[in-house]
Amino acid sequence: MFYDGSFGSHLLFAVRCKALSVNRRTWRWNEENTRLCLQCNRGVEETVEHLVLECSKFEYERESLVDVVHEQCGENKWSARCVEEDSGMRYLEGLDEDCNMTVVDAIKDFLVHAWNKR
Repeated sequence: MFYDGSFGSHLLFAVRCKALSVNRRTWRWNEENTRLCLQCNRGVEETVEHLVLECSKFEYERESLVDVVHEQCGENKWSARCVEEDSGMRYLEGLDEDCNMTVVDAIKDFLVHAWNKR
């Protein structure tokens, strides 16, 4: 079951709907009035992809996620997914047919920890 009423499920649902409140989406009405990521200050837009795959503030949380992904689909297959158009996000969102509940639970955990750290 993807949606179980948890905060992680809520965040994953928002990610899938492209409705997660990252600066690229909320810049018009957020306090900072910017699309840029204020977590890592690298001068890039804060997108869902940046938050999940790139932002240095969430490196520790990402390590756990990547460990699960490597365990479930293998390092080589994950590396191949990372160079796809969506950088592997479809798989992480649980929308790829090869994805399983272990990966879905891991992305939920990542999102909760990252969101609480913001």
